[in-house]
Amino acid sequence: MRKGFWASIGLLAVLASPCGVAGSKSKEAKSAGSDELVILRLIDAAESDYFRAQRRYATFAELIQSGQIQRTSTQSGEYTRTLQSLQLQSDAQPVPGFRLTLLLSSTGTGFHLSLTQLGERCALGWFTDETGVLYAGKAVGCAEGLSASVLKSWNPPDLDAAVPPVRNDGSCPLSQILHEVSLRATELVENLQRFTALEQIEHTEFRKNGKPRKSSSELFSYAAEIEQNPYGGFWVDEYRTAKTQSEAPPLADTGTAAFALIFHPNVIGNFDVHCEGLADHQGTPAWRLRFEEGPDPHKSFSALRIKDSQHQIRFKGRAWIAADDYHVLRMQTDLVAPMPQIHLQMEHFDIAYVPVEFAKRRFRLWLPESASMHISYRGRRYQRVHNFSHFQLFMVDTEQRVKEPIAGPPGEE
Repeated sequence: MRKGFWASIGLLAVLASPCGVAGSKSKEAKSAGSDELVILRLIDAAESDYFRAQRRYATFAELIQSGQIQRTSTQSGEYTRTLQSLQLQSDAQPVPGFRLTLLLSSTGTGFHLSLTQLGERCALGWFTDETGVLYAGKAVGCAEGLSASVLKSWNPPDLDAAVPPVRNDGSCPLSQILHEVSLRATELVENLQRFTALEQIEHTEFRKNGKPRKSSSELFSYAAEIEQNPYGGFWVDEYRTAKTQSEAPPLADTGTAAFALIFHPNVIGNFDVHCEGLADHQGTPAWRLRFEEGPDPHKSFSALRIKDSQHQIRFKGRAWIAADDYHVLRMQTDLVAPMPQIHLQMEHFDIAYVPVEFAKRRFRLWLPESASMHISYRGRRYQRVHNFSHFQLFMVDTEQRVKEPIAGPPGEE
């Protein structure tokens, strides 16, 4: 595999560390207001349960009246204690001293949940949405009041430092999961010979104090090609043509389309994989796998290219695999360890996949809809967010027609 050098990702200027999917924790966020975060995690989990049953999210009043938040609270003792502290008879202000706001999208397929302290202009606030990522921050103009620990947490916590909860309802059939998801990766390579998309890239560079230094946004025509190399792995080539003009970022990147291929039969053998259990991903049951790349540099899945040098890297990650059809829904990765020899302190990916229908070919593929990355390189910190749309697929017809040779004149050889 080949992976170029991604420019990175940071968080918004006033945000503390995100906490992964619903139910995860970070040390910084817990010290800033652990009770408030548990409230948001409980409501977020209740929304996921409600969505799984109704195929839409609910207002806070609906969560109470349907009994969903009460049922979800039984999943853990922490949730049960938190529910007892809520004033459910007042769905307008259920948290004493705080304003809780739950807004739904027009289609009911998304929501925004926030919790802010009343009477304190520069108090911390907490918020999340259907992705399950939790944030903490202050109002614009109050960033100077943030503690040093919050400003330093522009990056997401290491995936091993914030482990989201899972259901406790049975063993995990790891062998079956790996077999099925490997078939999906094989189908991807066979079908995805070449695809194009419209790509929006937002790039931000951060100062050492966590504040944005400069940012840019640019629109590209994007193309990706996947081909098998002579060593049994795959080469993924990406091409971008700018549709808008902006200042070029200091780092370029490739590799967005590659990560789901770690589950291909030719590749997965170099990864140590274990199952963490069955979890919820935006209302969809999903097996959550934890993986880590082996130390053999000759089997390295990806590499970083800096000028004329190429450096093999090892990464670890977490994947959410749909429990019904075994497609990859989401992947997160981190470096196994920093790479001081090239001054790379941190590289974090978070990639979300969606089904894309190709009517002419009568099949669908799960492709990256968005990809974000944080990177800390040579003392600088960067953020890059990719969003994809308008997918088109081009396939090469490999069928060959063989005709019988035409006979020449008699006697001609």
